[in-house]
Amino acid sequence: MFDEKSFPPERTAMGLWGVTVVLACALAGCGGDATTATTPTTTAAPTFERIQKQVFDVSCTSSSCHSSVGQAGNMVLEDGKSYDNLVNQTPANPVAKADGMMRVMPRRSDMSLLYAKLTSNLQSGMGTSMPYSAAPLSPSTTDIIKAWIDAGAPQDGVVAGDDGRDLSSGGDNGTELTLPPPVRGVQLKVTSPPVPRGKEETGCHYLKLPSDVDFDVNRIQVAVTGGSHHIHLYRAYDKTLDVPDHYEVCNMTVDFDTWELVVPVQLREVDWELPPGVAFHFRAGEQLLIQTHFVNVGSLETAGEGHAIMNLQAAEPGTVTDHAGTIFGQDKDVFVPAHSQTTQAANCIFPKALNLISETGHYHFRGREFSTFLWDNGMRGDQIYDYVGYNDPPFKLHDPPLVFAPGQGIQWQCYWENNTDNDYKFGPFTDTNEHCNWFASYYPTDSLDESITCVTEDNVLTMTVREPK
Repeated sequence: MFDEKSFPPERTAMGLWGVTVVLACALAGCGGDATTATTPTTTAAPTFERIQKQVFDVSCTSSSCHSSVGQAGNMVLEDGKSYDNLVNQTPANPVAKADGMMRVMPRRSDMSLLYAKLTSNLQSGMGTSMPYSAAPLSPSTTDIIKAWIDAGAPQDGVVAGDDGRDLSSGGDNGTELTLPPPVRGVQLKVTSPPVPRGKEETGCHYLKLPSDVDFDVNRIQVAVTGGSHHIHLYRAYDKTLDVPDHYEVCNMTVDFDTWELVVPVQLREVDWELPPGVAFHFRAGEQLLIQTHFVNVGSLETAGEGHAIMNLQAAEPGTVTDHAGTIFGQDKDVFVPAHSQTTQAANCIFPKALNLISETGHYHFRGREFSTFLWDNGMRGDQIYDYVGYNDPPFKLHDPPLVFAPGQGIQWQCYWENNTDNDYKFGPFTDTNEHCNWFASYYPTDSLDESITCVTEDNVLTMTVREPK
């Protein structure tokens, strides 16, 4: 068992935006159920005008969504156009249309696709929830939208139930992020500076593993506030590397020769337990880097500072038989032309036998479907992963693991819809660039710090098994 000398008490890196590392020697609870009362303000502004300014303008009208350029779903929600595009209009979605729904059916919120989308009350085939890839609207906001619809969806006037409260914040914005520390292991916390509206920022948080002993991690938990596009945990291959604890903007991909990817997630909550006997190995005090990407563009909203918490739970000594590694697949040849529906694929051929235990995909605002397939001897095999939509692609666990022989591999594929006048190339920014990345984890490794990168550039695949220098 770890004792109190193994892990130091909580310490905070210097600077306003940095890292906090916490040892958990016993399970900690989240204290209190305190709430903050909100006093609504009275307003003479028409309800629909407030919905337009505080919901549609904030969360629905980026260039790739319901703007005059994007016209997602053949619908424009810009000021001056949204009302005629919504009220008594037949939806483009065939399932909703077949059910007799309208985009907004006056006095029938239960038959209004807008309300179904905003409250995630969707039947199979009705598409994804809205706002697209952003924090869900708060219940008080959707209650007012419901009241507006049920009052007849008037263009003017204040409907009953509209008390003037702010409609612009997502369901979890402004609330405290909590995650109880692990019973055994360490907790890492990072805070990113506020991102102005219309901007996004990828940040690198440098810190040391807060442990005086090596240990194996067989369970990883992550919690992150709304507006996050991804959170990655890296560690240095060079075990002598010593970077002072600090935060800096780092919009480009990290140097794969320096940093080993360990945890790649983009969901707001992850609780990942590795297969029995499998774990990631961490060294006492080793150099870590947590990369965060908070976005405040279009429908992806970051209110105030961005927060992320990660638990690295230690396995019981003597229970680990194999160590895990991570695969970073990246297609740098991504190109999505204007006014196109584009599909592009890339491969990762494994030079060694391995067992694949998890995978997920990653693209930007134009992305509509991510798929992976078995690949063997130049031939595509069965599909093993498929996700339609943008928001919250699943972190899929393979149980039992998928077994690969040397020379076999994976083909991953992205499908984009681009209704704009702009071409999109590979790059770091969600609103102006595109990605098609594949992340996976596997075992066994031949060293305690092994990882694999598969990068396609200029139609050439470079596969590298990376180990400590």
